[in-house]
Amino acid sequence: MTPPPPAPVARFTVDELDVLVYEDRGQAGRAAAAAVALAIAARQETAGKANVIFAAAPSQNEFLAGLVAAEGVDWSRVAGFHMDEYLGLTADHPASFRRYLHEHLFGLVDLEGLHLIPGEQAERPLLACLAYEEILLRYPTDVVCAGIGENGHLAFNDPPVADFLDPLLVKVVRLDASCREQQVHDGCFDALADVPTHAYTLTVPALLRAAVVSVVVVGPRKADAVLATLRGPISEACPATALRRRRGATLYLDRDAARLVLES
Repeated sequence: MTPPPPAPVARFTVDELDVLVYEDRGQAGRAAAAAVALAIAARQETAGKANVIFAAAPSQNEFLAGLVAAEGVDWSRVAGFHMDEYLGLTADHPASFRRYLHEHLFGLVDLEGLHLIPGEQAERPLLACLAYEEILLRYPTDVVCAGIGENGHLAFNDPPVADFLDPLLVKVVRLDASCREQQVHDGCFDALADVPTHAYTLTVPALLRAAVVSVVVVGPRKADAVLATLRGPISEACPATALRRRRGATLYLDRDAARLVLES
């Protein structure tokens, strides 16, 4: 039997965004996994299936492990999607987000369907964007499982390219310096020169179309971004502030990520 989710050490709301703080990253991940499992089951109860978008980053390790272990998820009625991928990387590249998600989730459960962004399609990327947008329109998103970057990005919507009113659902973006540096910090690449300069990403409006948006943010390097998200003005200068306008969004933090907010 799956143990009950841990109790948060703090809980509050900022605008429309629910914020839960847990003792450590393991508890934050397990709590988010329990809530997402319930959301998937609820959607399957009413619609027969659920369409779910996943983030790929080390910060999602505990969440994804908890989701794989969760009871009550009928994966045969879940269609899986992901929110970003490096331009020019093949699916088997060590840093590919498709590879990460295959190792941490997609290869561990029996999904009804899997719809992935073809990162290796680098010659005519606009065609790949349009094709993936068509898929997203065909399978409206029910649940988004996201994170926040050190620069406050959602997916690869870095501050220079984020647009809260973006007319697109998928686009190619140039990654800013802090985003690329984070990929080195996370151990995804050995050096900054190895990190691709461009990527596919779902836009902010595409991510916030879902009825349920679960955001797991853990670790001390995320503390500044969390502070800006919760205490700063709502603007593209910190893309994650858009979450504060989305009823149905929940931010799961550990003490390290929430430290500056708890002290403020």
